Amino acid sequence: MVSDSIPFTDRLADGWRRSADAVWLAFVPVLTALFSVDKLASVAEMDGFHVGVNFLGFPSPAENVWQFVSTPQSGVVVDLTSSLSVLFVSFVVTTPLLGGYLGSVRRLLDDGETDLRFVDDALAYLAPMAVWVGVPTAATGALAVTTGGFRTVPGSGGLLPLVLLLFVAYVVLGYLFYAAPFLVALRETGLVDALRASYGLAVDGGPYAAYTLGYVLFVVVVSPFATLLVVNLGVLGLALGVPLGARLGLAATTATMRFLADVDDRSPTLRSWSNDRDDGNRDDGDRPLSDERREADALGDQPTEEAGVEGD
Repeated sequence: MVSDSIPFTDRLADGWRRSADAVWLAFVPVLTALFSVDKLASVAEMDGFHVGVNFLGFPSPAENVWQFVSTPQSGVVVDLTSSLSVLFVSFVVTTPLLGGYLGSVRRLLDDGETDLRFVDDALAYLAPMAVWVGVPTAATGALAVTTGGFRTVPGSGGLLPLVLLLFVAYVVLGYLFYAAPFLVALRETGLVDALRASYGLAVDGGPYAAYTLGYVLFVVVVSPFATLLVVNLGVLGLALGVPLGARLGLAATTATMRFLADVDDRSPTLRSWSNDRDDGNRDDGDRPLSDERREADALGDQPTEEAGVEGD
C-alpha cells in the first residue's frame, strides 16, 4: 500500500491514458446503458429544454452515460411485464460482463497486457458478480411491481416514505460498499471478503473518503454539460452520449481500480504506482524508474568536486 496524496484529477487523467490501451472494453458500459429503457425513452420523448445535475454519483464497476446525466421527469411509463423482462435480461447479460470487465481492467493495470482474458475473468468472478448484480436487480423488480413498472414521474404521496428510505439506503450503502466489486478482482476473493474490506476502508475515511468526495464533485461538474448534450439533442444526443459516456466511464473505472489498489493492504501494487507519481508526465509509465533512480543516486554519491565538473 502507498500513502495516497494524488489529486483526483490526476488519477482520472491517468485512468484515461491507461484505459486507452484497451478502449474496446467500453462496449460493456455501452450495453449496460442500453438496459435503462426508462431513461432512453424519457430522453427520446423529451419535448422542450432540460438541464440538471447529478449530486450523488458514486464510483461503480461499470459506469455508463447515466452516471453523468440527469434525466427529465417526462411522464414515460414502461409497463410491468416489459420492466421485469428488461431486468431479467439485464441480469443475465451484465453479470458475466462485469466480471470480465473488472478483471480485464485489473490485468491492464497490472502488467499492461493487451491480450486480456475477458472470458476467463467473466467465468472466474461469475458467482460474486451474480450476487452483486442480483440483489439490486431484485430490489428494483420489487419496486417495479409496487409501482406497476418503470416510470420517470414521481409516485403517489403514499410512496414518498419508500422513496426517502431508498434514497438514504443508496447514499449509505453506496459509500460503504462501492469498492467491493473492484476488490473482488484485485484480491481475487469472494464477495463477502470484499464487502468487509470495502466497509473497513469506508469507515476509516481518509483517502477513501477523499477519493469519494472527489468523484462526487467530478460528477457534479460534468453532469450539467452531459445532460445538455444527451437530453436536449434527443436521439442524436443518445447516439453521441452513450459511447462518449462509456469512454469516460471506462477511464473512471480504471482510476478507481488503481486507487483501491493503492489504499488496500491486500491488493497488489499495480505497475509501480509510487514511481509513476514521481514521473506523472511520462506517457509510457510501463517501466519502473528504479534503474534510472539508482543511476542518479550513484552520480549523487560522487565527491562534490567531481560533481561540479560534469553535469547531466
